[in-house]
Formats: sequence, C-alpha cells, structure tokens
Amino acid sequence: MASYHRVLNVFDRSVQDKSLECDYDIHPWEILINGERWAGKVRLIGFVDVFFLMCYSAESRFEKGIIIYKDDEVIRDTLERANISPSSIQLDVVNLKEMNSDNKLPPKYFNFNSQPLDYIVSSLGHEIGLKTEYPSSSLTKYEIKILKSGNKVMKKRVRRAVTQHSLMDLMHDAIRLGVITHAEMTAQLLGNFYVGSATNDAMRKYLDTLGSVNQPNMALSNDIS
Repeated sequence: MASYHRVLNVFDRSVQDKSLECDYDIHPWEILINGERWAGKVRLIGFVDVFFLMCYSAESRFEKGIIIYKDDEVIRDTLERANISPSSIQLDVVNLKEMNSDNKLPPKYFNFNSQPLDYIVSSLGHEIGLKTEYPSSSLTKYEIKILKSGNKVMKKRVRRAVTQHSLMDLMHDAIRLGVITHAEMTAQLLGNFYVGSATNDAMRKYLDTLGSVNQPNMALSNDIS
C-alpha cells in the first residue's frame, strides 16, 4: 500500500505547501467520524480550503482516508456538477436567516461549532485513495468531532485546519501565500461575508488601499513549525 503522502499528491497537495495549516496525529479515541472511530493512527492534514483525515499504519502506509471541503463555493459547484441535491445527503443550509434577508445570497453548507470540549465540523466530503476520479455516489455529508487538545499551539493549529477562515485570516492568507491577487482577495472577502452596502463600500476602499500599499506577490515567512 502506498504512503498517505502519495495520496496527497493525487490532489496536488503536500505537507510542504504554503497553504498547510496543520499536520498532526490525532489519537483514535480523540476523534469521531460520522460517529465512528477509526482503528489505527489518524493524521489530520489541513489546508486553507480543505482538510484530509488519513488512517495509516507503519511507515506512513495509507489505509483509508477522506477529504472534507471547507470552501462553500467549491461545495456548491461540486454538488451541481455531480447533480446531487444537498437534502438527499442531509447536508443542511447554515445561512437560511441571511438568505431570507437577501435572496441573492448563495447557500452555505460548511458548519463549524466550537463546544467546551470538542470541535464539531459538518460538511461535504468523500473517501479518497490513489484514484484521480470518484463517482458522484461517493459524495456524502460528514460530521467530524475532535477533542480539543490541552496543547495550546496544537489546539490553535487544529482549529485553523478544520474551520473556514475569518476576515483577518483571509487577508493574512492572501499575503502569506503570495499567490492570491488583490482582485481575487477582494472578491473572496466580499463573497464570504454578509454585510450591508455601506460596509461593502468601506471594505472595498480598505482593500484598495491595502492593494496599493503592498506588493501583489509579497509573502511572509511560513510560521509552521
């Protein structure tokens, strides 16, 4: 069986990527995946837009794994291309209140909940392997429950790995990764946050100022240790 690093490569990902947020082992008794515990070592590998859970044995040998999508635009596009209704896989819309106020808003499906002891994530995902194509039937809703670590550094990195990024996180990502243009960052920010027109205008002015001050591809050093 191949290593889980080869499986990551199938998705054009690597633990050396700048967008890596977390690469940690999670004890099997600290994580539930759709109410089940995996037997064996579990690796959480999180990026800005997705995260992977890999079950592996000795010498990083891949046993099984899943990918969880965090970007709602990707989730919507994936469901549309697969011709799958969210309700058919019990994937709930999490921004109904905002949509009722503005019918132009697209639905959001990714949900993150920080409980006193656990992080709980529900989103779209599917099983993975060395294949490059997967059937539409493999898409399903996953609920991931992870016990919060007592290690503050690990706790922070795990949280960043399994949740969508905040406004400030997205701005930091744009600079840190050095691959997102100012226009792309503006579109992403305004598309991800439900705000009024006055706030939209203020945000655009701020982003325009930021874009004129900073180099378009300026990158900060990776803070991952």
